[in-house]
Order: sequence, then structure tokens, then C-alpha cells
Amino acid sequence: MSVEELIKEGSIYPFEATHGEIERAMEIAKRDLNLAERLVVENMDWCFSIAYNAVFQACRAYMFHLRYRPASSEAHKTTFRFMQIVIEEPFKKSISYFDQVRKKRHRTLYDEPGIISEREAKELLRRAREFLEYTESKLSGK
Repeated sequence: MSVEELIKEGSIYPFEATHGEIERAMEIAKRDLNLAERLVVENMDWCFSIAYNAVFQACRAYMFHLRYRPASSEAHKTTFRFMQIVIEEPFKKSISYFDQVRKKRHRTLYDEPGIISEREAKELLRRAREFLEYTESKLSGK
């Protein structure tokens, strides 16, 4: 799969994001990660869901930075497909992990509350923190 194939199938499209749009996506990512870290002692499902959203928003910021945007249909799934193509090798495994998180998050939000363990929530928080740091460094050109 390539970026060009994602465009051809209508999953993503070229997008000239403003600096403000990229910054706002990262602000949401940081806000959500901070909130998720506070919720870990209170509610694993919401901690997990909000930490996932932090990662998703960081991916959106990265995608905007590269001048693309997902189509509305299946935006979450498409965003991770895109990231798997463009991300550097050390983070490809993390993107696969985050895509699995996406599926489990859906289950806990809509079908099976209470399935997130403390270990799972803390692992996601750790990996989300690393990913946000990586994304910020890429966006700042470091």
C-alpha cells in the first residue's frame, strides 16, 4: 500500500493545513494524554479511550504536516493505515499496536465496558507519551 493508493481509493486527500491546525491537533493530543494520566487511578476504560485519542490526534497533526487528511469515512482506520506507510521504522510496530488499541477502544466504548486492565492502560499511556514526544520532534524539525 502507498500514499498514492490511499488517495486513489478516496481514503485520504491532499490538504494544506495551516500551522494553527497542526498546533491545535497537538494541543488536543497533549490535553488528552494529561487527562488520561490522571484517570488511570479512576477509570481504566476512559483512561484507555482518552489516551487513544491523544495518539490519534498526534497522528492527525503528523498527517496534516505531510499535507494530507483522511476522508470522513473510517478516518481512524485510514489514519493508522497512512501512518504505517509514512512513519519511520522504529515506530511501525507502535502504529500496529495503536491500531489494535483502536479496535479494543471501540469494544470498551460500545460493547464491553470494564475490559481494560490497569496494565493495558499504563502500557498505552507509556507508548502514547513516547509517540507524542516523537511527533513533536518531527513537527519541529528536530
